[in-house]
Amino acid sequence: MKIAIVILLVMLAALACGCTSTAPAAVPVPAATTPAVTASATTPNLIGTWTGQMQGYEERIGYTDYNKMPITMVVTEQHGRLFSGHLKFGINSTETLPMAGVISRDGRTFAMVENANGYTSGELTGTDTMEMTHIDDADPYSAALDTLKRV
Repeated sequence: MKIAIVILLVMLAALACGCTSTAPAAVPVPAATTPAVTASATTPNLIGTWTGQMQGYEERIGYTDYNKMPITMVVTEQHGRLFSGHLKFGINSTETLPMAGVISRDGRTFAMVENANGYTSGELTGTDTMEMTHIDDADPYSAALDTLKRV
């Protein structure tokens, strides 16, 4: 019986002391990789003539519809997401204002610069429709909203 008590005491001592070995190091599991986000949208073709109406705000004048004067944007060149052309204001206007722009990676929004006439941002609202917002900080400053349709 002495032997059984000694074995029992040894077992209790081992349990009370705990395990002295260390657990194996955790093996890092590689995180799931996400593919790089790329432009999945197709770059739209803006070449052509777009026309529509303007409305805006002019310093010292206030809100205006510009006497319903039409605006025409003619995109003559496009290389990938970059495009260029000119703007015309009025029905029979022969005066043109050069512009250039870039289509965003989303294939829907764009930004333009007009020669000495401020900056425009836009959004294609359909295959042949767009809305542009124009900001000019010259004196007098102005803001305009143009809705254009390809003709």
